[in-house]
Amino acid sequence: MAERLRKTFVSDQNDTPEVDPEDIKAAEKAAGIETVPEGAEDLPPETPPQEPIEAELVIELQAQLVEAKAERLRAVAEAENTRKRAEREIANIRKYASEPLARDFLQVGEFIRMALQSVSEEQAEADPMLKNLRVGVAMTEKTLLDAFERNHVSRIVAKPGEGYDHNLHEAISRVDAPEGIEPGQIVQMVGAGYRLHDRLIKPATVIVAQAAEAAEATAEDRAEDPAGDAEADTDA
Repeated sequence: MAERLRKTFVSDQNDTPEVDPEDIKAAEKAAGIETVPEGAEDLPPETPPQEPIEAELVIELQAQLVEAKAERLRAVAEAENTRKRAEREIANIRKYASEPLARDFLQVGEFIRMALQSVSEEQAEADPMLKNLRVGVAMTEKTLLDAFERNHVSRIVAKPGEGYDHNLHEAISRVDAPEGIEPGQIVQMVGAGYRLHDRLIKPATVIVAQAAEAAEATAEDRAEDPAGDAEADTDA
């Protein structure tokens, strides 16, 4: 029985007509069925073509990029300038921090100088007590000046014959030019000036020489208007 069935199955396979693949493709095409090529299932989907970017948009984006870079550079430069300015201000604060204290002690130094000038060397030599007193005052002045120097406070001394400099000197009076002194030169220093580092904190007070004609005109002005002369001296 089994042998008969096997023979029947083999006979049926042998009786099945062979089908041409081209006939199958023609039938599928006629029926509207798309044939997928072998291995096509593994391929990635095709990317649709992108629209071309307009040239105007590219130019605009480039301009925005340039402007953004320029703004960044400006911001960096401004920040750097602010940092340097702050550093300079801090340095100046530290540099001139002792100015108020120095100003307070300047008058003390002037009083000491006046005390020394009130007693001449001849008077001191004649009186031992005055001599000892003068020596003590001189030592006090030197100690004060040394303290000034350690704190970068320098003394400005105006000598007779030097030219008047409004950046360093303050003229409190003008007189006829004596022999050996030209108009515009210093005749006498009344009070020393002082400077902290490179900053003037007190100008040297001086008497300045002027031409004889100017002195006569000044004398006439004083006779006519004493108040105006006082204002002129103040302005000088």
